[in-house]
Amino acid sequence: MRQITLALVLLLVLLCSGCGGTGTTRFVHPDFDFSYVENVAVVPFENLSDAQGSGAQATRYFINLLLAADAFVVVEPGEVARVLETQSLVRTAQLTEEQIMTIGRELKVQGLFLGTVSESATMRSGSTTVSTVTVVIRLVETETGATVWSATNSEDSSGFWSTLFGTGQKSRSEVMRRSISNCLETLLD
Repeated sequence: MRQITLALVLLLVLLCSGCGGTGTTRFVHPDFDFSYVENVAVVPFENLSDAQGSGAQATRYFINLLLAADAFVVVEPGEVARVLETQSLVRTAQLTEEQIMTIGRELKVQGLFLGTVSESATMRSGSTTVSTVTVVIRLVETETGATVWSATNSEDSSGFWSTLFGTGQKSRSEVMRRSISNCLETLLD
């Protein structure tokens, strides 16, 4: 009886250890009072990957998850685009403190979310296809332009069953949503 129990426990450990991803790295400013941030805007995510459209896709997923969390009032993406256009900003990942403060004043927000998709790829290994996504997301407060929260997460679609049998792969979209969700959880928890 004891051997059966041990075998079941080992099987359970094997099943649970098959989740893809490397975890989330996060930074939280130790002196910042997050209750100050009520209104936020999401600047379109930058795409450093080879997968065309990944930045725009990640931006949409992030806004959706942020709205679902009901933690902030989120400015409409069209308003953000209008303000960025009036400021003639193209490379939004390299905003100066002055630009961040100006955007914050124009949008009447206390925080700007900036993000980057640094990897979004699908790789083939034998009969298995693995989707990999890495995102970096940060919250910058608009009074000083300082980063108050940042998170990086890498996820992939590999899992115990998909690796063992070559089935049940998650799409790159699902992997991206999971990666973004994992980042956001470090802010909202």
